[in-house]
Amino acid sequence: MRASIKIIISLDARNTGFRFYALNKGKALGIVGTISYYGDTGGIVIHAEGKDSVLQQYVNILRQGTPYSKVISIMTIPDRMLNNVYLEILPTRIPIPGTQVKKQSLGFKIGFFGL
Repeated sequence: MRASIKIIISLDARNTGFRFYALNKGKALGIVGTISYYGDTGGIVIHAEGKDSVLQQYVNILRQGTPYSKVISIMTIPDRMLNNVYLEILPTRIPIPGTQVKKQSLGFKIGFFGL
């Protein structure tokens, strides 16, 4: 039966290529969904859709980590079906509820040579 889960992963290091590792393993298993950073702590959140047995296999693979990053904790939560077509990495971070998001200042340069 097709199911949908949210996987929240805490890692010991940030920017170690774990999202791409999760993307490659998920595509190999036929999982669809999204992968993105979670907050500023270096955590990753994955929305995964697929068969129950394949999703459990995917979670077990992710739990092992990579040579460059160690998984501190992994939590799975049942989630609603979004009917994704493929597995992709989202370019933005998902804000953690209760934290403030830094606003980027808008600036521009006037004149010759950017002065």
